[in-house]
Amino acid sequence: MRSLEELKTEGGTFSIGEAISDGWKIVSRHLGLYILGGIISLLIGTGVGLIPFLGSFANNLVIAPCFMVSAIFITWHVSRGIPWQDFGEIFKGFNYLTPVFLSSLIQAAVFAFLGVVLLFNMLPDIIDVFKYSQGQNFYRYQAELEDIGRRLIQNPKNVLLVLAFCLIGLVLAVIWAFRLHFIVIYRLDAWEAMEMSRKVATKNLVSLIGLFLLLGIIIIISALPCGIGLLFSMPLMIGALYSAFAQITGCDREDDVELDFKGPNTL
Repeated sequence: MRSLEELKTEGGTFSIGEAISDGWKIVSRHLGLYILGGIISLLIGTGVGLIPFLGSFANNLVIAPCFMVSAIFITWHVSRGIPWQDFGEIFKGFNYLTPVFLSSLIQAAVFAFLGVVLLFNMLPDIIDVFKYSQGQNFYRYQAELEDIGRRLIQNPKNVLLVLAFCLIGLVLAVIWAFRLHFIVIYRLDAWEAMEMSRKVATKNLVSLIGLFLLLGIIIIISALPCGIGLLFSMPLMIGALYSAFAQITGCDREDDVELDFKGPNTL
């Protein structure tokens, strides 16, 4: 596995085709467990999300990213020839609660700030959409919602701002794509993991954007038949992103990396 200094100075590259094919080979070894783990994490996240006020924040900043960390940890082991035998490892990510939460909070804050800056002129209409679409209001205020929608879409400035937000958001998502991988595999703190992800991803920006777009298309297509295809496309996404990270860092090599650590927040 390449050291942090090697990654900073030399970097590494990856192949999109290899990321897709190797990623699928890794997750397909235990595809049933990946699907079951995904269903359980979705049910838990949905249940937490129903909690008033704090539920959605807890799900987005803690539950979902911690389960993703578990998936990364498991995929890392499987890629190194260690079979997934303990299903309880789907909760492994909660051992990394502090760095995962802090990195997710930083990312969410950046996106929120970006949204306020770029979409400031649209905020009144966005607030109205949120207000009119809650509960039974959605059926009572359909005319108002349609009017707001036309007003937003027909304004060329709004269209450009939304496109700018989506483009910058995509770049930010790409440069921080490996933050959780660095937390798990390199045992870095939140900000250090985000910085290492930025440095590594910047050197592979075009390839990563291509991988993100390809995976996005696959996920959208797989969601069309009642979402059943997501049971397969989501494990593929996990495997493909891990494979890209492994190609860049060599983390799937058998070397002196300790595999039995419990995480930075476990006593």
